[in-house]
Amino acid sequence: MLSLKNICAVGTAACFLLAFRVCAGMELYGFDHVNPLTEDEKILDMDYPPEHITNYRAVMRENLQMLIDYARKQKSNFQVLTHEGQELLYKSRWEHDLEGYNRARTQGLNAYDLAFLFPRHLGNKEPTAGTPEYAYLNSVNAVVINNYYCGRGTENDVTLNHRLGKFSIEQCASEEDLDTAIARSLLDKKAIYAFTNRTAAFKDLNSQPIINDSARNIEHLLQARNIAFLLDDTLFNSTEDLIAAVSNSNIDVVIINPLFRGNIPFTPDDIRRMQFKKNGARRQLLALVNVSEISPHDYFWNPRWRKGNPFWVVRESFTSPSAYITRYWAPEWRQILSRHFKDVVAAGYDGVFFTGIQNYRYFEHLTPLE
Repeated sequence: MLSLKNICAVGTAACFLLAFRVCAGMELYGFDHVNPLTEDEKILDMDYPPEHITNYRAVMRENLQMLIDYARKQKSNFQVLTHEGQELLYKSRWEHDLEGYNRARTQGLNAYDLAFLFPRHLGNKEPTAGTPEYAYLNSVNAVVINNYYCGRGTENDVTLNHRLGKFSIEQCASEEDLDTAIARSLLDKKAIYAFTNRTAAFKDLNSQPIINDSARNIEHLLQARNIAFLLDDTLFNSTEDLIAAVSNSNIDVVIINPLFRGNIPFTPDDIRRMQFKKNGARRQLLALVNVSEISPHDYFWNPRWRKGNPFWVVRESFTSPSAYITRYWAPEWRQILSRHFKDVVAAGYDGVFFTGIQNYRYFEHLTPLE
């Protein structure tokens, strides 16, 4: 595995500014739908099964763990919030099936014989101490689940059995559904971000009333009773306007894009101002980091690049009209992501909100096991 410490041997002010020109799009998996699967992608017709299939979940988990380990060495209380991706918290049935497939192919067995599949009745298993899944599960502070109350979002046994914080983003069909979602979340003691109009979501801090407003200091995500995602800054005329909006609220956890207008980084002083609520109590301020997408708007984009060149720029994003999904296990992408993440940590954010995790499903779709 690549070492973040070795990758990120960059410390100049110029590199700090460049590295903040980061990942594309503020759209979130599950709430924005552009660039759907093509007809060719839907019809998978492989004459011969591949000799080896990459464990796309394992390499995503490896990337995330690399970033988390680096951050925790710099700041032991660095908070990690993930958007979906609950399947990475344990060794899933898919991963067991994949191990059987790759083992069968290595031994020259017939890959069309489904005897390699993991027994259905065994299901998904708790991670074992000493495994990558166990380390990752114990490195994540909280997960964000889509539409837990206004849809079909679910918790699995692993998220239920472990002391993980759970937040949800709710896109409700009506104001009545939204009120019901808020009421249910209060009973469950879960912090939610809820809305009915997607076009107005993620843009301001007043789209829903603050739930459980308090003057408590929030030192980690498990203490939070409310949350807001301020990912789109188009309603603000300047960084000062956005900073003032955050500072004048009493929300426990606020997630922002670390670049204003896509090219202006918030300074450490800006970040410190936003880390305190209007009532003077401490909040958690997290930075958005997309771990698997790239855009022509990013500082590291080469004008000669296009889809397929370099090879790790794979296809158009499912959620952002201008971004591309990457082969996120490619060394060059890991280097780009690592340099950016290093500067997010150095800027002074309390933690990170990882998005783009669900793109492993695209690669799994292209190489089905059954």
